[in-house]
Order: sequence, then C-alpha cells, then structure tokens
Amino acid sequence: MTTAFLNTHLQKRREHGLLRSLQSTTGLIDLTSNDYFGFAHDHLTESSPGATGSRLLTGNHFFYEELEARIARFHRAESCLIYNSGYTANLGLLSALGTKAVTFLFDLEIHASMMDGIRLSDAKSFAFRHNDLESLERRLKNARLPVFVLVESIYSISGEFAPLQEIAVLCAKYGADLIVDEAHGTGICGSNGEGLVAELGLEQHVFARVHTFSKALGAHGACILGNVTLKEYLLNFSRPLIFTTALPLSFLKLIACRYEKLEGEAKVHQQRLKDLTTYFCKKARIKDTRSPIQPIYISGIEKLRSLSKRLKEKGFDIRAIVPPTVPRGKECLRVVLHSFNQREEIDQLIDLFRN
Repeated sequence: MTTAFLNTHLQKRREHGLLRSLQSTTGLIDLTSNDYFGFAHDHLTESSPGATGSRLLTGNHFFYEELEARIARFHRAESCLIYNSGYTANLGLLSALGTKAVTFLFDLEIHASMMDGIRLSDAKSFAFRHNDLESLERRLKNARLPVFVLVESIYSISGEFAPLQEIAVLCAKYGADLIVDEAHGTGICGSNGEGLVAELGLEQHVFARVHTFSKALGAHGACILGNVTLKEYLLNFSRPLIFTTALPLSFLKLIACRYEKLEGEAKVHQQRLKDLTTYFCKKARIKDTRSPIQPIYISGIEKLRSLSKRLKEKGFDIRAIVPPTVPRGKECLRVVLHSFNQREEIDQLIDLFRN
C-alpha cells in the first residue's frame, strides 16, 4: 500500500514531465555547477579521523574555533559558527530565530532552504515581490517587531543582485533586522571574495550572513556570521547544529586551505569571470549583469528539456530548471559561467542556441 502511495505521486510528476533523476557529468563542459573558480578540482590528500559526535559532545576540535575566528576576520564579522551545509545553516538559523513573537518578511525568490527554515519555525511570515522595495516597505509598515527580512545577495536561479543598500536603509527605518544568504556572493563579490555585504560596507547593518563553502570555495559546509550573542543563541537553540555530528578535521582543513587560496587568487578569478560574463552577454545579445548565473528563459518544459539533452550530446552540461524548482513561466536553461571556461566554449554554445 505504501509503495502504491509513492508511485501515485511519482506518476503525477512523470505525467507533467517534471520527474527528477540523477545525471552523469563526466567529460562534459561545465556550465552548470557552482564551482565558479574551479577550486573543487584540487584534491585533499591528507586523511584524518572522524568527528565522533556533535560539537556539543565530542566533535568540537580546537581547529574549529581557530577556523571560525579566521573566517570571521576574513568577512569582517564579530563571530562565526560553522554548519555542515548551507541548507542546514539556513534551516538552523531561521527555525531557531522564528519564535511566535517573530515575523519573517521574505523575498519571493529566496532559496528553498530558507523557506524550509521558515516552515519549521513558529514565526509569522509574509512574502514581498522579488527585489521590489515598495513591496517590502508596505510589508514593513504593517509588521510588528521583531522582524527579520530575508534575502539573497545573488539569487541562485535568476542571478540577480539584491539591492542590499536600499534594503538595509528600509530595515533601519522600520527597526527590522536583515539576514542575507551569501551563498552565491562568496568569492564573486568583495575585493578578496568576502561577499556583497562586505563589498558594500554593510557589515554593521546586517544581523546575520550565511556563507557556503561548497560553491566558489569548492569545499563543503557553511557558516553563519553575526554577533557573539547570536552564536551563543544558535549553540543553544539551533537543532540542526545541536543534533548533527560535527565535520571531521579533514573537512575543516580543506575549508582553511580554500580560504587561503581564495585570499591569494580571488582577484585573478574575479577578473577572468567578469571578462567571460561580459563576452557571453555580448555574444548572446543580452544585458551584462555582472552575474555568473545567466538564465535563458524558453517557454515549454519539453522544449527546454529537449534543448538541454541536445546540448549534453554536444558536450555541454547545462540544466533545464523547471517546476516545482521554479514557478511556471520562470522555467529556463541555467547557464553558470566559471573562470576556467573558455571563449571558444561560449562561441560553440551560442552557435548551438541559434541553430
């Protein structure tokens, strides 16, 4: 009976052409991953023991605390708390903050992990239109404090930048606290890859930042930046942290190595990526947005999937993003540019789009 129940839901996905499945990417030109600078291709050779328990039990290593202090300095934050992934960081942050007294105001295009964090909380929540300051201000006028405004610095599907300076001004005007998911801003923004908040000098105007290590840093895990009180609060109330086995020492060392690499190489990779993005936008005849994420909007799910399949046959890994990941009408091919991609690859891709 249970199997029949599962098959019913799967069949509905099949009928609408929305069934997800795993794909092999071996040998394909990467225009879909979040490994913006190619750091994930560097291999860690040192092995080390497992963590043995959660950080509140036996999993806390002195290197954890050294690394958190180092990351906080890098991003110009008061404190840092490492999580096992960006998903669990957002889940742990919002579910812990979201008491019955709290209101969350969230951009309609925030990541699924933030949405799930809201759902696991007891807070009231209201959406505002994507990157729409008037819509946000209307929500702020009617919200009762405490209020947290939830945005991403660079949105993962559209590649659009949030108007963070203007949002910070509105939050200050209405006494709200701002939370910024910097998953796709890490490495891409800031003089050394510190993120968009640091690039704009907004560190003192943002309550919490979430940085992931699995994209431009090419490692695994994430962290929440904020003040010391927030860190202590999360250590006591953030269930995805409290009840999760800590990262092993080898992962922490990898994160440390990648931050060192980022500090030394960020400017070179950022310039390469900027040049390639400008070249792509010019060839594709679209506005240069500075973002490495370039969605190509095409109507029709089957048409999108057929094109993605044809591109794969030609050696390109570019995924069709369809409902329920995005709303109907927002389906697209998500092209993600990297500093290691070549202009010749862009030329080939544009030719394939046009033929």
